[in-house]
Parts: sequence; structure tokens; C-alpha cells
Amino acid sequence: MTSSLLEVKGLTMRFQGLVAVSNFNLTLTKNELVGIIGPNGAGKTTVFNMLTGMYRPSEGVILLQDTPLNDLKPHHITTLGIARTFQNIRLFQNLSVLDNVRIGHHIHLNYGIVAATFESFYAKTSEQRMTEDALQLLKIFNLDGQAELLAKHLPYGAQRRLEILRALATHPKILLLDEPAAGLNHTETEALMETIHHIRKEFDLTILLIEHDMKLVMGICERLLVLDHGETIATGTPKEIQSNPVCIKAYLGEA
Repeated sequence: MTSSLLEVKGLTMRFQGLVAVSNFNLTLTKNELVGIIGPNGAGKTTVFNMLTGMYRPSEGVILLQDTPLNDLKPHHITTLGIARTFQNIRLFQNLSVLDNVRIGHHIHLNYGIVAATFESFYAKTSEQRMTEDALQLLKIFNLDGQAELLAKHLPYGAQRRLEILRALATHPKILLLDEPAAGLNHTETEALMETIHHIRKEFDLTILLIEHDMKLVMGICERLLVLDHGETIATGTPKEIQSNPVCIKAYLGEA
């Protein structure tokens, strides 16, 4: 048995002749806040896709509290405790704000189609409890007043928060955030930093994020992994990464 929450060993992803990620290793413990950074095309989102079952790794192993994840479907991995957001917002735009969060809760409902069709007591109480939980989440992020609004009518920054809320509705142990600050202005990014700190404390989460906004990354992450062309070129604290010449070269090029 291992004391880590997530253990990733030798993870590799090949697309025919292209190696997108090579020998990626990661250990996450409870309540950590870790970032993955690197230039565009470095393989960051590919790592997320393997961790969440969207891609099946070519090599390596993924263990969530000693449970292998390599061959599991995305919905099964979600029920075990890994949830994610996406670089490009993937809300149900024509559903209400409330229903977008309720959908996150559905992964844990365990009544069948017969109970739902005939509105059994268990089905109705489960749906009621799910709605109450969703409203509570919306309240925490000041979106309860817009619960009946269609998701597509929310401002961009609020849509980002809603996608995080939908992930939280699955009751994750680990939350993966894929470029959560993408498209946000300075004020919205500052608010996002506070939000990430808040949800980690409020929900006792481990958070792994991908981000290009260096102010956000350096301001909230406890340690960082740097990818370049699919390979991990450095790991360390934000301060160590900022002064690492290999990382500087990968981002800025040589003089």
C-alpha cells in the first residue's frame, strides 16, 4: 500500500510515430496544489487525457489509492474521484446553470430507469437532494441568483466558474484544471486564484492544474512540473523553476 493519493509511473503516449508524452512520473498526496507548465504542444493536456481515461496510455501505470486506472472508462474514473475541467469550456450551453451542476451529481445516482419512470420515493428524494446540493454549490460561488439562466448567457468568467462547480459536483478527491485562467482578464484571474485556494480548503481537495499564466502558477502552486516536447525537463518549487536555466530556455529560447 502507498500513502500517496495518485501515483503515475512511466506514463507514455504514442500516436503512431509521434511520442506526445514520454516517461511521465507524478505523485500527488492529499491536499496538494501542483502545476504542470510548458510551451504549447508540450503534452500537458495529453497527460490530463490519460489520467481521466480519454486516452489509454501506450505505457506506464496510473494508480488512484492503489487502484489501477489504465483500462477504465472516463465515467468510472470520475466515480472513483478524479474530475476535470477543459481548456475550451464544455458546458451544456442550452441547459440552465442549475442543471449543469446537477449533471455533475448524476454520476453518483444509483436508481434505475424503472424507478425514474415511475417516480419512486427513492428517485424523488435523490433528485431533491441533488438539487439542494447543486444550489448550495452555486451559492458558494455567488451563482445561485442565476440558477435558472441558460449557461450560454453567463459572462465568460462565470462560465469558467460554472465548469469548476460541475466538476466539484462529482465529489472528487482530485480536481484537474486545464488552463482555468484562459481568456480571463487580470481582475478575473486574481479572483480565480482566490477561488482555487478556497475550494481546496472548503472541499479538502488535491488540485493539479495546467496553466500558462505564470502569475497564477507561481502564486498558488506548491510545486511544478515542466514539460517540453513530451518530456519532463524539471520539477521543483516555483522559486526553483523560475531560476532554472533549462526552463528559461524552453520558454524563451537562448540569447
